[in-house]
Amino acid sequence: MSAIDETDTIRCRVVLRNPFQVESLSFLSKVHKAAFSKRRRVSKRFIGKPAKRLFRALLSVGAGGAGKLIIHTAKGPRKVAFNARNTQFGALYLPQCLPVYEPETSALLDRLVGDNDVFYDIGANWGWYSLLIASRTSFKGAIHAFEPFPSTFADLASLVEQSEQQDRIVCHEIALADKDGQTSMSFPDGVQSGLARLGAVGDTQVRLAKLDSLEISAPSVIKIDAEDHELAVLTGASQIIARDRPFIVFENWLLREQPEITLAPLDLLNRQNYRFFFPGWVSGTQNCIVAESTDNSELALVPFLPAQRFQLPSQINIVAVPIERMDEFRQRFS
Repeated sequence: MSAIDETDTIRCRVVLRNPFQVESLSFLSKVHKAAFSKRRRVSKRFIGKPAKRLFRALLSVGAGGAGKLIIHTAKGPRKVAFNARNTQFGALYLPQCLPVYEPETSALLDRLVGDNDVFYDIGANWGWYSLLIASRTSFKGAIHAFEPFPSTFADLASLVEQSEQQDRIVCHEIALADKDGQTSMSFPDGVQSGLARLGAVGDTQVRLAKLDSLEISAPSVIKIDAEDHELAVLTGASQIIARDRPFIVFENWLLREQPEITLAPLDLLNRQNYRFFFPGWVSGTQNCIVAESTDNSELALVPFLPAQRFQLPSQINIVAVPIERMDEFRQRFS
């Protein structure tokens, strides 16, 4: 944990929303849960490791199945089926992802995306964030969800259709980059769809496009989870960034041996007069950042300079704010 500057940090008490309710898991998902739940050493050895071997074996022979889920939408609850082979659905049932997946980012985006905003969900996978925002009864804006990997895009499109959210969410089977064209894409470990990478060796070809080349509504908020390709996404959106000045939330990994890769997205946005925050939780009893939310904690948005990036955790989601929208940014968390 680290001490915070009370004068600069934005603090906000939030209510964590989870519009997803799992009704049933397929056998494959049950094995996945046994394999990838956080465990103590003995339990990991005798339950986790055998379950991982079984899970990989089931995937290799084409095992599948569908879980059952209720999504509480603005139109009411909708029953949907989800694909057990997509491990990213573990966000719904793995103990370490409950009660809410990536709680600080979910809480952040739920407040940052306004009711009439246009939200770009880049690297949407099956659509956690898109469906979270769309589920708000007060949301009247538009969502563009981008997911390039074919099987994962099929999951995204299926959930949007089954939950009857097509009027709020438009799905794009595109990998956003700094050029138009095509490239290969695969999962590095052959299992985790959330780790799919562009340019990785594989037989799956995906379409590349610059965000600037697409004719869609201008964004108010952009979320980017592109597995080390955040710079390419931002470079391909240079005109949008300069013209529309969106709030941008992007994943950033600390690479001490390649600091230029870590800092490049920050440098690009810094030159565009963006300021930076990282989200965390403030303990209700101590003026410090804590790892997890509790009943007494508040969402904290802590400002930092690009030069301070290497003092922060290895993996964080960074919030980039145009300097002229700082007052508006603070008001969204008032």
